[in-house]
Amino acid sequence: MKIPLHLALGAVLMVAVAALFVSSPGVASAQEPGVQPQEFTVQAFMEELNTRSEPNTSAPIVSTISRGDVVKIIGQAAGEEVRSGNAVWFRTSDGNYVYSGSVRPAAAAAAQVDGMSGRWIEVDRSAQVARAIEDGNVVYSAPITVGTQAFPTPTGSYTIQRRVANETMDSATVGIPRDSPDGYYLTGVLYTQYFNNGYSLHYNYWSPPEAFGNYPGSHGCVGLQLADAEFFWNFADIGTPVIINQ
Repeated sequence: MKIPLHLALGAVLMVAVAALFVSSPGVASAQEPGVQPQEFTVQAFMEELNTRSEPNTSAPIVSTISRGDVVKIIGQAAGEEVRSGNAVWFRTSDGNYVYSGSVRPAAAAAAQVDGMSGRWIEVDRSAQVARAIEDGNVVYSAPITVGTQAFPTPTGSYTIQRRVANETMDSATVGIPRDSPDGYYLTGVLYTQYFNNGYSLHYNYWSPPEAFGNYPGSHGCVGLQLADAEFFWNFADIGTPVIINQ
């Protein structure tokens, strides 16, 4: 079950995400003359994202990529500070620029799970990614928002126990008064799939788009955007394994 993050916390965490990109292996924080940075890949987490000829939003649009598209990055540059504290733009392999705050690291391959076949769901808390896996192959991946430090999403191996197509989530049912700072009453929570008592995967319409794939914002559930929640609803069923990694 989930509640919205305070906007101030979201802003701080977005700055932290930008810092992670800059300090991550393969992303040079300062490119020395004659030194070619290592390549890496990112995925767009917005519905549509423009690549531009220069690192600013006034530059001509060269192309448009869709959510989930993978883009190869070969460098970075300082440009327009679209979000406060983050002026990093990535240079794509075709020489254009995409804002770093609108992408996330591309999802890694599925973890090897001995003896498993068929369909299962893998949740990577660190990468904030959920993957639909069939016979060891990732067939779909989606950015997610997981539990905060105060309400962490549990790790371990579970199965889908119960499914509710249109749920109402009330913090009072888990001992949290609605009028408390952590309280909530949320209607129209679609595609809810419970895997461990009150923990579930479900549509999260109250968190900002930039939360998904970037920072935690729930009471322990795995929050998904609408199209992704619908996909996992159709992919899974009662008994489908859910593996949650650190």
